[in-house]
Amino acid sequence: MLKAVRLAIVALVLSGCVSADGADPVAEASSFPFLPETGRRATFAEAFEVVDTVVLEEDPAADVVTASPRVRFDGSHFLLADLRGQQARVYATNGRLIEARGRMGDGPGEFQMSISARRAPDGRLLVTDIGAMRLTLFPLEPDGEPEILAIPVMAFDALALDDRRYLIAGPSLSFLSEPTRRPGGPAPMLHVWNAGSEEIERSFFTPPRPAYLDETAADGEWAQVALRGDTVWAVSTYADSVFLFRTDGSRAGAVGLPLATQAKPESADDTTAVLWTAETVHLLSRGHVVVQLARKTGFRTRRRANYLVIVGADGVPLATLGDTPRLRVVADDLFYFQNPDRMEPNHWIVARWRAS
Repeated sequence: MLKAVRLAIVALVLSGCVSADGADPVAEASSFPFLPETGRRATFAEAFEVVDTVVLEEDPAADVVTASPRVRFDGSHFLLADLRGQQARVYATNGRLIEARGRMGDGPGEFQMSISARRAPDGRLLVTDIGAMRLTLFPLEPDGEPEILAIPVMAFDALALDDRRYLIAGPSLSFLSEPTRRPGGPAPMLHVWNAGSEEIERSFFTPPRPAYLDETAADGEWAQVALRGDTVWAVSTYADSVFLFRTDGSRAGAVGLPLATQAKPESADDTTAVLWTAETVHLLSRGHVVVQLARKTGFRTRRRANYLVIVGADGVPLATLGDTPRLRVVADDLFYFQNPDRMEPNHWIVARWRAS
């Protein structure tokens, strides 16, 4: 069982509900009309003004440079989970490295696949390790012992709701153990887990998966979340909406994403197949929602182009941007993109949305 689960983890990472009191139906996709492939989208230069550049300092003790970072903003700092370097790092917004925690391994404070870094309410650094299936809470003191929490979820992300309860994104081990199931769902992807009782209090958000993708989709099913107050904004890999929930699992609405049409591959060598995936969700101060999409062309090659959709709090699309640099994080309404003129993933450009 453990070997099978680890193989499932590797497959999901390399690629990309039942509640406590009864069945939770699959989330309904939005009826928002798709944009045609030839539809007019604003260019990056039209929509954004570049105001600065940032270079993230590297940890001199690390054996590798920053690669494939997953970045969050805690209100003051960037929290970066380096999947290949197996570190969680804290940066000032000017790129200065403040601290680096973790290394490859199985012991306390070590990671197998560090995939997400967040800030807990008490200030501790919370790191999700999808490889070891556990959460690590690093103390504020550099020489303090980390707290290790084994979790029953193959977690892509985790947020601390209070000192014992966590919102965790990913399929549960009970789901993966069912012989008729496979990674990629459908599966409930959000869970409120109580570290005190070591039980999942509730599970919700079963993302829609278009039937025409079935077994041909090479990308694993992901869930990404943003939290403000008690409202959760969630996107999944193939959904055409941002779904809103309360932390008690109740639905609070959905915001449609104006995506383009998918094109199912005719064969494994099909170079014309088009797959749109929702990758990250961010919140602006006025309640606007920012979703990064990826348009991947070709079944094997997966040539990638990045798109952004900005939707108002009332659900009205405000901007659809094509062929943008890859968005790393949004902080204080500034957008931090991968620098398109540099290969290194720690070189960013800082841009302001002209409509803000």
